Formats: sequence, C-alpha cells, structure tokens
Amino acid sequence: MLKTNKGQIDVRVVILFVFIFILTLVLGNFIIKTSANLVLAAVVGISLFILCFISVKYALYTLIFSMLLSPEFGTRTTEGGGMTIRLDDFLLIIIAFGWFARTAIYKELGLFRKTPMNRPILYYMLACGVSTALGMMFGNVQLFKGFFFLLKYLEYFIVYFMAINYLENRKQIRNMVIALIIVFVIICFASIAQIPQGERITAPFEGKGGEPNTLGGYLLLILSIVGGLLLNTDKNDSFKYKAALGFMAFLAIIPILFSQSRGTWIAVVPCYLTFLIISKKKALLGIMLVLTLVLGPFLIPKTVKERFEYTFQKQKGWTAKYQEKIGGVTLDTSTSERIISAKRAITAYAKHPLFGYGVTGWRFLDAQYLKTLVETGLLGITALGFLLYAVLRETRKVYKGTEDKFHKGVSMGFFAGTIAMMAHALGANTFIIVRIMEPFCFLMAIVVSIHQMQEAEKLQKEEMDKTKKDASPAFTSSPFILRR
Repeated sequence: MLKTNKGQIDVRVVILFVFIFILTLVLGNFIIKTSANLVLAAVVGISLFILCFISVKYALYTLIFSMLLSPEFGTRTTEGGGMTIRLDDFLLIIIAFGWFARTAIYKELGLFRKTPMNRPILYYMLACGVSTALGMMFGNVQLFKGFFFLLKYLEYFIVYFMAINYLENRKQIRNMVIALIIVFVIICFASIAQIPQGERITAPFEGKGGEPNTLGGYLLLILSIVGGLLLNTDKNDSFKYKAALGFMAFLAIIPILFSQSRGTWIAVVPCYLTFLIISKKKALLGIMLVLTLVLGPFLIPKTVKERFEYTFQKQKGWTAKYQEKIGGVTLDTSTSERIISAKRAITAYAKHPLFGYGVTGWRFLDAQYLKTLVETGLLGITALGFLLYAVLRETRKVYKGTEDKFHKGVSMGFFAGTIAMMAHALGANTFIIVRIMEPFCFLMAIVVSIHQMQEAEKLQKEEMDKTKKDASPAFTSSPFILRR
C-alpha cells in the first residue's frame, strides 16, 4: 500500500492507471499508422480483454457463443495440408490473457483451482511437451508449428480452468448449461437449413472444405446432455420442460443423419447403450430402440442409406485397387485409406515407441488414438488414457452422489457423451478439434464444479450440525442442572 495525507492508495490501482496511460500512447501511435480494419479489430480485441479483466462471467458467455458461431478463414485439404484460422482462436487467446492479467493483479482469486482433473491434465500436457521438444531436437517437428499446436492444446484446458474458477453456485451452473444448449439449438437449425443444397452439412461459417464429422461429434456431445436431462425428469416437471427437451433431441437427430458422418453414427451406438445401462428408464429406452430398429429402414432418408451402402461398395476401374478388404468385405476408398494410414502409423511407431515423433512430427492422421500414439508414443497415449479415465471417474462420482435432478441429468449426459466421443475418436482427431474440445472442457468444468459445490455444502452442513450439537446438549446435560 502507498500512504498519502488523505489515506491509502492500492498499489494495484496505480499499476492499472499506469498501464492504461501507456496503452493509450501506444494505441494513439498505432491508429495513426494503421488501416481502419486493423484498428477495428484491435478495438474489439482490447474491449474483450477489458471485459475479461472486469468480469470472467461475460468473457465465458462470449466464448460459449463463439465456439460454433465464429467464422473460419483459410483452406485445408483432406490430407491435413493448408491452414485455417478461426475468430474463436483469437478470442480465446485474448480472453486467456485477460484472465491471466486479472489473476496476476488479484492474487486472492487464484490461477488454477485445485480439482481432481489438474494432475491428469498436467501429465497429458507434459507428455505432449516432452515428445514435441524431442521431436524438435531430432528434426521431426517444425519449431513454430509444434509450438502453436501445443499452445492450441493448452488453450482448451485454459477454458476448463477459467470456467472452474468462475462456477460457484447452482444458478451459475444452470445458466452455463442453458447457454450451451441455446447455441446447440441454433446450430441444429443452421445445419438443417443446409439440407436442401444436397451436400453434406457442416457447422456454420466453415466455408469451403467444412468438416461434417466435426459437426456430428459436437451435436452428439450436446445431444447427450439434453438426453441426460430428459431421462432425469419425473412427474413433478412441467410438460413444457419435457416437451422442449424431447423436441431438441429430435431436432438434433436430423443434422446428425444428414452430416453423413459414419464416425458419428457409430458413436451413437455406445452412447445409447450407456444411457440404457445407467438410466432407470430402461423400459422406455428399450422400447425406443426396438421401434428404431423396426421403423428405421423405412424412415431413414435415401441419402443416408446410400452413404451407408457406399462403405461396402466395390468400385470399378483403377480405384478398385485402392480398396482394402477385411474378412472378405470390400471397403470404400475413404475407409481403405484410413486403414492404410493406420498400418503405416503402427510401423512408424515401432521406431519411436516411448516418446513418438512429437506433435505434428508425423504425417496427417485422422484417428485420435493412433495419432497420439505415433506423435507422443507410449507416454502420450497413457497420459490421454489416464485423462479420459479421470473424466469418467469424476463424472460417475457426481452422478452417483447428487440428488439434484438437473445435476444428475448433466452428469449422466456428460458420461454418455464422453463415451460417445471416445468412440468418435476412432475415426477422427476428436480430442484436439476446437469445436468439440471447447464445449467438452466447459462441460468437464461444470461437472467437476457440481462435485466441489456439493462437497462444500456437505462440509458446511456438518459444521452447522456440530455447532448446534456442541451448543445445546452440553448445557442441558450439565450435572448442576440435574441437581437443581
């Protein structure tokens, strides 16, 4: 503190005013020499920085709505070439720096709240960092490319820590889930609007070369939350609430089908089976499953049937020689290419079994587990496995330990959604895709916050009970009172 005649001045306030003064001088010089578009972008960036500095709450809501609704620039090939930049990438960096600045000045807020996920996240990031550093040393990884991919991975977990530091009560948790679902509904309508074009649908603002598989994974993840909430309703819940959840579940099925993402369709199976196993409404889920199997062939759109049949269709001409066979079944060229890439990855992994080639150190591979194995070796795949196990363990603990129907629904949905993403990752880089990992980390923070909030409430109740017990029985049972 600084002492003056009028009292005390907080050092942090002085630092803030000095920072603003210097920033004003720099911006004045920048505006004079720069184009209007860059000035506008800088103003938006600084506004977001200040917004995050003032309130993490508004920064998090901004991030939620930008996850799937921010535009993408650049192009990317199916082999992983090219580069795309999303507005969301810049927003996340700006918001993260604003959050770091806030916690640096207000140290009582804490940077990383202690949670059961801290250690698994640390192990995974260390495994990726060590493998990439070794890959740079041996010339397998380009310095800037490897660094920025690691930064991208870290950004996902910054979302988790920002959310976990903010969420403290039931209202905040409920509002965050509602915001995620609102974006989900917007994406569903925007995706359905693409169907008349006759092409595979993708997330909004992806431009050319969109990723239907990414859209399918995202929709299935949030659909799992909606499904969990729906399965945890009872007679006390209003019909409007149940109808809204049912409508949203039905709404999501349409774009999932028309995404023509076979990886997503496969992931639906373990997701539904998980609900069937852990939910108390097994009879309802069983009936729905039977009806789907009986009526599905008559209701499924023609384009979906053709996409499924194409998987096992033998090509004619020179393309036929690129088709793989498994158990006498011929696979399409796309699936065959994945199998060929998997064989090459396993062969390459044998040369660097412990640490791998480093992140981005090997060729493009659209399969999360094989990619992690060949890039980060046994160290990285073990760390990823431990991280996913920790997510399932903590989510199950919350589901078993809570009596709140909303919290039970969210935790059930996230458990099934995580299982679905693990299946989705067999044919996609699910756990490094920004449009899946950002909502995934948000939901992870929400579930862990539920557990921490319940533990705090339980401890508070125990302390109150102990205080009451120490206050009354000790007095009434006094021998002096008995003698009187």
